[in-house]
Amino acid sequence: MNSPEIAPTPSVARRASLAGFFGTAVEAYDFMVFTFLIAYLSPLFFPSDNPTAGVLSTLAVLGTGFLARPIGGIVFGRIGDRYGRRFALIVTISGMGGATILMGLLPTHATVGILAPVLLVLTRMLQGFFAGGEQMGSATFVAEHASAKNYGILSAMTPVGFAFGGALAPLAVALTTSLTSEETMANWGWRIPLLMSLPLMLYVLFLRKRLEESPDFQELAGAHKVQSSPVRSVVTRYPATLLRVIALSTSVLAIGYVVPAYMPLFLQQQVDMAPGVTAWIATAGSTFAVVIGFGAGFLIDRAGRRNTMVIGLGIILVTMFPIMYFMKATGGNLIVTAGGHMLLVGLAGASAVPVYATLTSAFPAAIRYTGAAIGFGLGSAIGGGLGPYLAGKFTAITGNPYAASGVVGAAALLGIVVIATMPNSNSSAAPEASLITGDAESVDADPVEEPAPAPKMV
Repeated sequence: MNSPEIAPTPSVARRASLAGFFGTAVEAYDFMVFTFLIAYLSPLFFPSDNPTAGVLSTLAVLGTGFLARPIGGIVFGRIGDRYGRRFALIVTISGMGGATILMGLLPTHATVGILAPVLLVLTRMLQGFFAGGEQMGSATFVAEHASAKNYGILSAMTPVGFAFGGALAPLAVALTTSLTSEETMANWGWRIPLLMSLPLMLYVLFLRKRLEESPDFQELAGAHKVQSSPVRSVVTRYPATLLRVIALSTSVLAIGYVVPAYMPLFLQQQVDMAPGVTAWIATAGSTFAVVIGFGAGFLIDRAGRRNTMVIGLGIILVTMFPIMYFMKATGGNLIVTAGGHMLLVGLAGASAVPVYATLTSAFPAAIRYTGAAIGFGLGSAIGGGLGPYLAGKFTAITGNPYAASGVVGAAALLGIVVIATMPNSNSSAAPEASLITGDAESVDADPVEEPAPAPKMV
C-alpha cells in the first residue's frame, strides 16, 4: 500500500489497476489457451496409438511451463526491486506474448519429427519463465497504488484479470471452432487462438508504457533504499514467510489449474462432450469467476483476508466431488454441467483473491516483488505444474473418473491448514499488517545503496 507522501491520485490508481487487470488477462490467455487446445495438439505433437498416452504427454508439457516460473520469479523479482516494477512488467508481457506467438508457428511431428515436441516444450518453458515475473509483479504494482479503503478491491484486479483471460482463452477456441470445423482445428485452426496473442500483447504494452512507477518504489528510490540483493534478503531474513507464501500458492494454484485445465478433459473423456462445447462451458465459468472475484475483493475490505480464504477453500473442499458426480451421472446435461463448472471456476477464482492480497502484503516494499514472485513461482511449479497432471494420472491409474476431486480437496485442505497456523491478524488493508509474516528480522536492517539506474523505456 502506498505511503501518504506519494499517494497517487484516483485517476493514476485507476490506470494502474486497469493495466494490471489487462496485463494479467493476457498472461492468463497465453498460458491457458494451451490447455483448451490439448485435444488438437496431442495427436499432432505426440502421435500415439494410445490417445490417453498422448493426452498425458501434453499435460506433462503443460507442467513444464510451471517449472520455469520460479526462475522467472527470481530474475524478474530482482529486476522489479532493483530497476522498478514498470520496467519488469513491460519485459514480462512482451516475453509472454512472444512465446505464445512462436508456439502458434511451430511445425508438427509430421513435418520435423521428434523436434516438434522439443520445440513445444521450449516455448512452453519460455511462457513459464516470463509468467514467473508477471502475475506477482502485476499484483504488487496494483497493490502499491491502493489505500486502506480500497486495498481489497484493488488486490482483486490481478486474480480477476486472470479469470478474464481464462474466459478469453476458451472463447477464442470456441469461436475458431465454430467459424471453421473440428477437422480444420485438428489440421491448422489450432494456430489461430495462439496467434491472437499479438494484438492483446500490443494493447497491454500501450497501457503500461503510459504508466509511472509505483509510489512505493519511488519512495524507496528517493530515500536510496533500493536493495542490492533482494533474493538474499528474502531467503535469509524471511524464510518462514517464504514457506507460507509457497504453501498458499501451491494450494490456490493447484485448484486454479485443475479446475479450468483438467475439467474440460474430464467432460471430453468421461462425459463424451465435444471440445468445442467444453470450450463454451469453460468460457461461461471463467466469466462467472470475474463477477465472484470482485465480490471476494469487496468481502476482503469488510470481513478480512483470513475469513474470505476459509470460506472459499471450504466450499471447494466439500463441493468438488458431488459436482463431478452429477455431471457424469446426468450424462452431461447442459444445465447441470455448465452450472457446476461455473460454480467451481468461480469458487477457485474467489479463493485466489485473498491469497493474492496476502502475498503482496507479506514482504516489505524493498523486497516485495522478489519475495512474492519467488514464492508464487515455486507454488506454481508444485501446485499448478503437478495438479492437472496428477489429476489425469490418478484417473488413469485408478480408473476412478472422480480422482481429480481428491487432488483439489487435498489442495484446499492444505490452504486451510496454512491459514489456521498464520499469526493472529485479520487485517484487510495494509501490507504492513501481513497475515503470514512470522519472521522477526526486518529488511530495513540490510545495507542500502543508491538506486540502480532504470533502463530507458520509451
